[in-house]
Amino acid sequence: MDIEICSALSNYVKTLYTLNQKLIKLCGTSVIDKYEYSHMEILDIIQNIPRLIPYEFSKATEKLELKEIDGLLEYKNKITYLEHDYNEILKQNYDFLDNIRKIRNKYEHKMHDIKRKSSSSGSTTYFDFEFDVYSSKIKDFENISIEAKDFIILFKKLNILFSKMVKDIINYSRKAEKEHDPYYRRLRRFGFEDFNKIYDSSLLQIIGKLMLDY
Repeated sequence: MDIEICSALSNYVKTLYTLNQKLIKLCGTSVIDKYEYSHMEILDIIQNIPRLIPYEFSKATEKLELKEIDGLLEYKNKITYLEHDYNEILKQNYDFLDNIRKIRNKYEHKMHDIKRKSSSSGSTTYFDFEFDVYSSKIKDFENISIEAKDFIILFKKLNILFSKMVKDIINYSRKAEKEHDPYYRRLRRFGFEDFNKIYDSSLLQIIGKLMLDY
């Protein structure tokens, strides 16, 4: 860990922190009553996931693969566990990340080629969305369903990975005698695995509701 990596990580840490908050709120949201809010929030989460996990669909292998020079993988030689952990996340969440890719890519380039077909929320499922996404491959709309449990599984893995990196940053700040810098003090205020405690709690939905604006 060095000053360059610590600085580079700041935006990724902030993004994951914000996305955790958004996901918890959505778990406490009636996606029907708050139709527009839930629509924009779920798409915002989807758009940001590939920024935290540098992956792409390889035309050569026709599989999802890590983008070796994108995102934090630029530092894979200095953060020795990074590539391994990202590969595990990709492998364990493969189908879900493929669906995220399809929705995100289409929404980014042609917003009108993605249509929200249905959505619902409940006491145990929290939320689910069904989209019709136009596929140039089949020249028709492809039905893609996503639900809260898949986001939670993915985010818990990301929280574990980022928790490791934050601990490395904090250790660096102590050695470099920078622990009183506002950036490093802010990192010591929370732990990403604290979000996992909320996801595992029976109070997840209640906490999500209370985080919503009055």
